[in-house]
Amino acid sequence: MPKIQNFSEEVYVLGPGKRFVIWYQGCLKNCKHCVNQEGRLLEGGKEYSNKELYEIILNEKNLTGITLSGGEPFLQFNDVFNLIKMIKENTNLDVMVYTGYKLEELIKKYGNEFCKYIDILIDGEYVEELDNGEELRGSSNQTIHFLSNKYQEAMLKLKKSKKREIQFDILEGETVFMIGIPPKGFYEKLLRELVK
Repeated sequence: MPKIQNFSEEVYVLGPGKRFVIWYQGCLKNCKHCVNQEGRLLEGGKEYSNKELYEIILNEKNLTGITLSGGEPFLQFNDVFNLIKMIKENTNLDVMVYTGYKLEELIKKYGNEFCKYIDILIDGEYVEELDNGEELRGSSNQTIHFLSNKYQEAMLKLKKSKKREIQFDILEGETVFMIGIPPKGFYEKLLRELVK
C-alpha cells in the first residue's frame, strides 16, 4: 500500500482548476532547501490503499484533476501507476505529477506506458540558484512536459507566469501545512513577520 504524507481535497495552487493533491512519503533526493522536508523522510506517512484514495477522490465535487507530489511519487511507482491508470480510465479528471527525476530517467527505468496516464509532468530536482519565480516549477532546470493535449495552449501562458501562490491547510486541527511553491525568500519574510 502507498505511504502518503498528506492529501488535500481543495487545492488551487498546484495545477489548473480545483485539484485533489496527494503528497507521497519518502524521497531519496537531497535538494537544498526542499519545500517539503518532512515528506523526504522514508519513515512516516500513513498507508492508504489505492481503492481508498480513489473513493476519497470520487467523493470530492467539482474537481478538475489530481496532482501527485511528495516526497517523491515515483519511489512508489507501482502504486502511483495503478492509481493514475484507475483515475484516467474511469473519470474525466486530469493528472499532474511533480517528480525530482527527469522524464528520460523514468522512461529508462519503467518504460513509457505510465506517460499515457499523465497530462502534465514537471520533472527535475529543485536547484535554489535557478529559482526564477515561475509559477508551476521551483527552478528553471525543471521541465514542464505536456504528455497529453489537454492543457497545452493554456499552460504555455502559465509556463512563463511569475505569479506564485500558496495556500495553507490545517491538519487535524493543529498542524499548519503549506501548499504550493513559495516565492524565493518567503520563509525569511515569514519568520521576520512572526517575530514582530
